[in-house]
Amino acid sequence: MFRFRRFLVLPLLFVFTLVLSACQTTTAPKWWEVPGTSPNAQGQGSGSTFDPTAQPRAGAEIPPWDPSQPTVQQPDAEVKAQEWMNQYDPRGGIQAARVGLLLPLTGRAAKVGQEIMNAAQLALFDFAGPRYELLPYDTKSTPEGAMQAAQYAISDGVSIIIGPLLSESARAVSPLLQAANVNALAFTNDSRAASENVFVLGVRPEEEVKRIIDFAALQGSSRFALLTSADEYGMRVRSAFEETVRENGAQTSKVVQYLSGVDDLPALIRDMADYDRRRQALVRQQNALKGKTDALSNKARARLKLLQTLGDVDFDALLVAAGGNALQTIAANLPYFDIDPKKVRILGTSLWETNWVHAEPALMGGWFAAPSAKNRTDFVEQYKAAYGHPPHPLSTLAYDAIALSAVLAKDTGEADYSRQTLTDPAGFLGRNGIFRLHPSGLAERGLAILQVQQKAFREISPAPNSFAPALN
Repeated sequence: MFRFRRFLVLPLLFVFTLVLSACQTTTAPKWWEVPGTSPNAQGQGSGSTFDPTAQPRAGAEIPPWDPSQPTVQQPDAEVKAQEWMNQYDPRGGIQAARVGLLLPLTGRAAKVGQEIMNAAQLALFDFAGPRYELLPYDTKSTPEGAMQAAQYAISDGVSIIIGPLLSESARAVSPLLQAANVNALAFTNDSRAASENVFVLGVRPEEEVKRIIDFAALQGSSRFALLTSADEYGMRVRSAFEETVRENGAQTSKVVQYLSGVDDLPALIRDMADYDRRRQALVRQQNALKGKTDALSNKARARLKLLQTLGDVDFDALLVAAGGNALQTIAANLPYFDIDPKKVRILGTSLWETNWVHAEPALMGGWFAAPSAKNRTDFVEQYKAAYGHPPHPLSTLAYDAIALSAVLAKDTGEADYSRQTLTDPAGFLGRNGIFRLHPSGLAERGLAILQVQQKAFREISPAPNSFAPALN
């Protein structure tokens, strides 16, 4: 079993150190402070008591220990030693806030699990206090492995669990967590995994759909079409799409869903664009001008020669909720079947956030919803410096979750991981921007609207920096 401990020492060594340094001064580490709090009376450790009135909280913008800060006088060695002994837990040594980290370190998802572990270690060494203990457990990329890992974590006395990664694993451990009254911050974005004790941290497609449709409607779009997959992701997108369009008083013109392969995509896009009817309309118009030599007919003939079809599609905004090979195929076929981005706004989700999108003319100028990159830029550079490559997109979730659990831990080894604390409506600020947890188990996030440009994504509607009051 893996164990990471931060500033945990043996009792005799601690007392010996206190005796040697009783009359000396020391520089106390300044851990991640919650806005609106101050160091404790002794100046030891973080002093980061949880303040439910602070907005926003859990921001990872406070630097770690500042060696330039003034030193403080150590309290009497005997008093300090007795205080430390009162915190000693005979089950495992020093009493600490124990946090379980459930990750697939072996199996089909092991590569992603290791990326998340890397991010967790960065957060651990950035923000963990002197009485914080992180205990990783391997879920083996299976629900059964996750259940076993959760049982180990609970028996080890963890106060909260970070993870697991996979949706089916999160659902599998839910009954165990409920029985033990332990909460978990899972990395999945599957709403079905949310429960009384499992919070879904992942950025859910439903949130992205609502954000981009709301924004497009605000900009004047009124007739929406959807192109997405026919799998579980696509069904979730479709449900959110239809609901959000209805909430905006707009019209759903077309909904097209494709199977896992991309072979049928050209035919589906052709049908969505009503290409055959519009093409026939153009041919009829051209035939009607045959044999006519007057100036007006010649001018009309020259204009029609530049067109593929005659007439417009019956939607003014198209949400393409797809990524990878499917998105590339769609981008190639939109202009081929005369869906003109000058007349139809092309919309997307965070699946668009990849470098090759900048080379697709059909997506140029398109809009999509995603977490703002501004909050995670420093993290990406830190990760690259430590591990030599960019982080996996889910790594920011791990960093934020570990940072949040560290903020809620005290120097005494106590921690408040209750549902009331975790679901504070003020929310938290992390590397993916602001977020808050709802009693339903779902996370709400502040998302930005990005526009595809030739070399970068431009933020045209920033993510909010605070939440509106939560509705009951």
